[in-house]
Order: sequence, then C-alpha cells, then structure tokens
Amino acid sequence: MKKTLTTFLVLYFANISFGQDKESILSNIKDQMEIIDSYIEFETFFLDPEEFLDKMPDNAAELNGYYEHERLKKIVRKVGMRAADVLTTFYFWNDQLIYVNYKHNPYLSSTNSRGQKVMDYSKTFTKYESKHFFNGGEEIDTKKIGTPVPGLTLEEDFLSYANKMKALLDNKFYNKETYEALQGRWLFIQNTDDYIIFEGTIRFNFYNGKFANRLKTRIDEGVLECFFPMDDRIYRYKIENVDENVLTLIDLFSKEEFVYAKVE
Repeated sequence: MKKTLTTFLVLYFANISFGQDKESILSNIKDQMEIIDSYIEFETFFLDPEEFLDKMPDNAAELNGYYEHERLKKIVRKVGMRAADVLTTFYFWNDQLIYVNYKHNPYLSSTNSRGQKVMDYSKTFTKYESKHFFNGGEEIDTKKIGTPVPGLTLEEDFLSYANKMKALLDNKFYNKETYEALQGRWLFIQNTDDYIIFEGTIRFNFYNGKFANRLKTRIDEGVLECFFPMDDRIYRYKIENVDENVLTLIDLFSKEEFVYAKVE
C-alpha cells in the first residue's frame, strides 16, 4: 500500500511539474512571437511557385520569408486552391520552429452583371484554423477552431515542411549575390542552339532551341547543385566564374567545362 501511494504521489507531482513547465514554454513562445511581429525592418525574400511547389494550384501561390539580422524569423505561405486560400504562417526563434498558424479561408461569392453567382477570390473568411506550438523539435500544444473546408487535405507534418522551406529560403538568401548574377539567359558558346535560363532558383534547359527540362538548384560553397523534383540524382557544377558577360561551370563528375555567354 505504501509503495502504491508513493508511486501515485511521484506521478502526481511529475504531472504538475510538466504542466507548469509547459505553461512557461508556451508563455515564452508567445513572447518570442510578439518580438518577431514588432520588427519593422525585415528583409523580405520570396520563392516563386515553381520553387516551392511541385504541382501548380488552381489559383495563385506565394511564399515570403522575413529576415532580421541575417536570420529567418517568419515564413508566410498562401496557396490558392479551388474553393479556398490555404494560409500558413511559420515562426522561428534561433533557427528553430516555434509556432505555426494554419488556416482554410474559403472564397466568398458575389453576383456579376448578369445576375450569376461567381467566386470572388479577393474576399475570404476563416472557416478553419489550427495553432501549433513547438519546442525542441517537438509539437507541445495544438488548438483547433472551426471545421476544415471539404475537399482540402489537412496538413499535419508542419515541422519537416517548415525546415524544408527554411532551407530553400536560406539557400536563396545567403547566396543572393550569386543568384542575382545568374539570372537571365545564357547561350552555350560551343553550340549556340543550346542555352539555359535562370529564373529565381530554377534552371531551364533548352537543346536545339527547344525546351528540354527544368531543374531546381541550390548553391553550396560555390557549387551549383541541380536536381529534378522527386529525384535523388544531383548534378554538381563548380561555379568557376560568373559575371555580367560569361558563366563558366565545371562538371564535378566528368570535369568537363561549360562556358556560356549572357544574351539577356
């Protein structure tokens, strides 16, 4: 009996302690969010839909990252689906995800000049909202309000997605000067019917004047990595030189040199 009572008391006080710790952590997270929202000099970087989506949505999509003192503090993503905007906001503190706000915002309808009911994509309301709090890479609390929009798949794995988007934004942010130099059309000097175009972090390849494929890219210590979405293959090129006129890439596998001239 005494042993049972002792075990009960240990568990009881452990639960109290855990609850107090959780409330303290949640309070700190809310303070950190308030600090982030108070920043007025964010440096904003964006990803084009092709950069963060593998499939284009029914309506527009955008993703913006907000940097303060060279570190990502917040990501705001909006994806326009057929019936609603899906709006997700991620907060980071010391490069760690601390909070996610996820919303389903259905479109309102209006009457056109012919008396027909049509979707007004500029007007929405929040039908469903979930709030997710994270600490040390684990979700510690969740709050849900309303009901999801029918037909929309509920997102749940926010942590891995947030880290993936952070990696894409950080890659673009910390290599912004190189990406800026790469933008535009480059003609392959050994065969002028072949050329490449860089738009954001996407590389488009053209062979014999015709579109061949598109690859996502990232830059790692002067190496341009090109890869297809959903494909494990990665093509690596050392950026030997890039200026306003010439781009020189060296294939790190074959050691072949590729020289391009800027045409636009």
